[in-house]
Formats: sequence, C-alpha cells, structure tokens
Amino acid sequence: MKYTKGYVYQLAEDEYFQTRIRPKEHIVTDFIELNMQGLLRGKRGYAWDGPSGPTKDRKTNMRASLGHDMIYQLLRLELLDDKWRKVADRHLAEWCKQDGMWGWWADNYYGEGCKDFAAFAADPKNKKIIYEVP
Repeated sequence: MKYTKGYVYQLAEDEYFQTRIRPKEHIVTDFIELNMQGLLRGKRGYAWDGPSGPTKDRKTNMRASLGHDMIYQLLRLELLDDKWRKVADRHLAEWCKQDGMWGWWADNYYGEGCKDFAAFAADPKNKKIIYEVP
C-alpha cells in the first residue's frame, strides 16, 4: 500500500475557479485541470489541507485555500512556471474577498503572508512523500 499524509478535506464534487494563469498547454492530472484560458478545475475526490498558518478554517477562506493549494501543487509538480506563484497568492486574497472576508484581512494576511512565508510550499523539493507499507 502507498499513501501520503497531510490532507484534511476532500471535494465531494468538482469545483471551478477562473484564474489569470495562462499555461502554455492544457494541464491535466488525476485531480486537477488547468486549461490555457485559465480555468482551474478541482475534480471530485481532490484532497487538501485547508487554510494554512495561524488561522481557522472558515466559510470565507475554504474555497480560496482549495484553489490556492491546487495551483501550488501544480507548481511543486513543475507543471507551471514559478512566475505564476505571485498570481496564485493574489487569487487567494481575491477569492477570500469574494466569499465575504474583510478586504484588509484578505490583502494583508493572505496576500502578503503568502508572499513572505509560503514560497516553500510551491518548491518542487517539497513534493508530498509517498509512504509504503508491506
């Protein structure tokens, strides 16, 4: 058996995000798709860890954490160029605001916090470890 750790939530249905990210070609993985027009799709069954950092999981940040985690996963897998990380961080703040988060909090905590503290999460060196048991 092989498995990974660190996931808390799992999508019960597909979820879509319009992004400003424009990959050179359509990206398809088992649980994520990103087309050349910037439409990001999280497929049913996708697992993620929810909002990171010193925060609570709330209605105003759950969807944003999903979209942001999917983009960061594509960065870790080197399916997206690192130049898109800043765009992903801005999207996180924008999606939080769309879902009702106070603008100042979204811009400073999520937008600026990611810029300053989240680069490691997009680094290909930090791909999820695959564990194996007999």
